[in-house]
Amino acid sequence: MANNKVIGETEPIDKYVWNMVMSNGYDCVFSVDISTHAIEFYHVYKRTNPGSAYTKIESLGAPPDTFDIFMGYLHEYVVEEEQAAFTDQLKVEYICNEINERGNFVRTVHMNFIGERRSKSFKIFPHEADPGKLLGFVYDISAALDHDWMTDEYARLGFMENADRLLSEIPVEREQYSLVYTNIKGFKAINDLFGEQSGDMVIFQTRDILRTLLRPIIMGRLENDHFVLITKDEYLTEQSLNSLASQTYSEGFKQYDYTIRCGIYRIHDREVSIGKMIDRAKLAEKSVSDNITASHVIYNDDVRVNYVKQRVLISDMSKAMDTGEFKAYFQGIVDAGTGQIESAEALVRWQHGKLGMISPGEFIPAFESGGQISALDRFMVERILDFNTRRAKECKFIVPCAVNLSRIDFYNTALMDYLLDKYSNYPFATDYVRIEVTESAYADLEKNASDYLNRFKKLGVRILLDDYGSGMSSLSTLENFEFDIVKLDMGFIHKIGIQEKAEIIIKSTIELSHALGATVTAEGVETREQLEFLRDAGCDHIQGFYFYKPMAEEDFSKLLG
Repeated sequence: MANNKVIGETEPIDKYVWNMVMSNGYDCVFSVDISTHAIEFYHVYKRTNPGSAYTKIESLGAPPDTFDIFMGYLHEYVVEEEQAAFTDQLKVEYICNEINERGNFVRTVHMNFIGERRSKSFKIFPHEADPGKLLGFVYDISAALDHDWMTDEYARLGFMENADRLLSEIPVEREQYSLVYTNIKGFKAINDLFGEQSGDMVIFQTRDILRTLLRPIIMGRLENDHFVLITKDEYLTEQSLNSLASQTYSEGFKQYDYTIRCGIYRIHDREVSIGKMIDRAKLAEKSVSDNITASHVIYNDDVRVNYVKQRVLISDMSKAMDTGEFKAYFQGIVDAGTGQIESAEALVRWQHGKLGMISPGEFIPAFESGGQISALDRFMVERILDFNTRRAKECKFIVPCAVNLSRIDFYNTALMDYLLDKYSNYPFATDYVRIEVTESAYADLEKNASDYLNRFKKLGVRILLDDYGSGMSSLSTLENFEFDIVKLDMGFIHKIGIQEKAEIIIKSTIELSHALGATVTAEGVETREQLEFLRDAGCDHIQGFYFYKPMAEEDFSKLLG
């Protein structure tokens, strides 16, 4: 029979193994007598570098006698901004009070040793074997804080400190560098569709492609799917950035195309802090629009001005709601055969008190990023209900109006509960208000959206798939949810009479939608040629300037009669 040894039970742990564990895990292990403050060291990591705190302790010939003396030795190595807190909190009485309240005492302290900044964790607990003592551990967590646990790239703190040092060593006149902030568009959809393990593999794939194409001199992962790096400007070519933008993740027979977006900050002024560089590159990345083909933006004054303007719009929103600056506009949707209005899309407009009419393309992205979009969408639902309720009381012609919900709305349980309550309890609400969800929004949050949309459908709400064909079209979108109406994106409609392939796709989409039990609305119809083609293709409804532009509520009311 094999001679099995149980460490810590039948025999003491091997001294070499114990020393290796302690030396690689802890700088110091000690106990403190609560009454006398006497300290007893079980382990001290012996450092040979000049200037080490522990070398200084040992150079006295013996470890310090009390905890207070020990903390006094360490105090001079603590970074200046933390010295006061270190002195006040690393006292036996303070530690005991916190242990009584929370069960333990934990602090992270930053220290400078021989010109190197290190992060030290102090953890102190009650000594279970001796109630009159405390048991303490000090260990170095610099690597854990500096590096991302998953990719082994730098974490935020490690990147900022090492990037700052690295830039200080590069001669300004020799080469030009840029800081690049990246974001994986639609990363949440990858986790939802494939699972978190696949999402992790996409992170690794992104790390590797960044290294291959941009050749960073330093790189870090700030959080989730956001990387930051510094590279030479010569590697930021249109070819490399375009190649970076279009990525594909494959897993078995599954395949998902995703985009890596970049914000670029040109490093011309070395006096700008790394933190500000990251903020500016992040602003540039956020300014990459869903409506343009470019996947990267270089930070400049326009980016800053647009950001400031967005913040102004966000701050003005609440007052604008109270003063009635937001208006509901309506664009009629007609029967393709008769040209008669059958429904409408409700669109929000902002007549700002100082800035005049503001495009939805400016304030809607700002409200989405700032978290205010759900309040605006609720406002639009209320306007539609009010509009159709008044007309019903006056026995006038009523058409159902659709409101487009943001992807953010599906994470706002208050708004979703409000809508469910309205559809359940408000008379004729399902006849008055329809819901539109864009194809890209549905793809990004498929499960969350489907749960709510299914609940709406059970109540009799008509659900529209907006912008189908805008760039992310997938048959699985039509497969996974029974949309009542599919709206063809105007990008396809504008190619009628120009691209034969686009016309074939339009016809096929109409036939497919009909086979799945959905009707089809064509958006952005502007010419007679487009209208006749769509009629011949069997399109059900037409929306566009050929018939009606968006109009104010009063004008739309007069149009309906």
